[in-house]
Amino acid sequence: MARLKKIKKYFFENINITVIPSPAQRMRTFKIKRITPLLIFVLIAATITVLSYLYNHYFDAYQVTTERLEELRGVRAENTRLKNELYKLAQDTEVLRQTLTQLQEYNREIKGMIDIDGKAEKESNEEYVLELKTYLGSEEVYPTGLPIGGGDINYAYYFSWQMIEKARDNIDIVRAELPQQEEELSALESSVKEYNALKAATPSIWPLADDGSAYISSNFGWRKDPFTGKQAIHEGLDIGTWYNTPVLATADGVVTYVGKNGGYGLMVTIEHGFGFETRYAHLNKAVVKKGQKVSRGDIIAYSGNSGRSSGPHLHYEVRKNNIPQDPREYIGR
Repeated sequence: MARLKKIKKYFFENINITVIPSPAQRMRTFKIKRITPLLIFVLIAATITVLSYLYNHYFDAYQVTTERLEELRGVRAENTRLKNELYKLAQDTEVLRQTLTQLQEYNREIKGMIDIDGKAEKESNEEYVLELKTYLGSEEVYPTGLPIGGGDINYAYYFSWQMIEKARDNIDIVRAELPQQEEELSALESSVKEYNALKAATPSIWPLADDGSAYISSNFGWRKDPFTGKQAIHEGLDIGTWYNTPVLATADGVVTYVGKNGGYGLMVTIEHGFGFETRYAHLNKAVVKKGQKVSRGDIIAYSGNSGRSSGPHLHYEVRKNNIPQDPREYIGR
């Protein structure tokens, strides 16, 4: 206790401090307690310590905040790039979708040129729709072309540049294949048109609009001539029928001859194209003129018994490249 009192007395004793500002001024003496400078020193030291701690603490926080701000600026810039890429991708996809839609319509038009039935028609009308989609996250799927605006979706965290690159590569692959597909469709269209033209030019129906009573009285090929009794080539079919039974064009074509032709009597000849020609002879009356276009099933004449004939019938010939063909292969019965 005595020592504490001595320490206390020591620190709280007054000390004189003399200050001489300059030789021209008088001295000044100040009395302060011995503990005052010590307290001032401790206070200054404590202040410096606290300020150093606060400076270090807030400087670290400032650096962390600055780094985060830089990161956020990078994320925002990345988001902007992603939005621009997505917008371009959406535009490319829409252009590609329109092109594929045109190709699909073109494909349907071509298929419409072909006569198909039942299951084959159903299968040919299947739609193949291009669905290029943009994935934003592991669960949600947004279609390309969706307006991008409003809140900030962190695409940098939920979207992968690899996915954009993959989608772009897929678009490039499809775009590269489009000219070939267009060329193939164009070639197919030409083939279909040629096929349809050939089909339209090929005789394929019974040449009479009869009630079912008409019949083949003489076949194509070698036979005994009814007038001479000798073997001779018969270049067509004789179809027994009543007078004035409507005679039908068996394929599309152009009338190239109407008139009397020796033993054929009154005859009509039709040029169909692709080397096909049909002849209708022993007619009673013709209702078409030379140069007239006719379609399969049109009435061109009426049956009769003109020319070298032993009775009312139709002599029907099918020629290809001027070579007589067996009409049985073209009469649809």
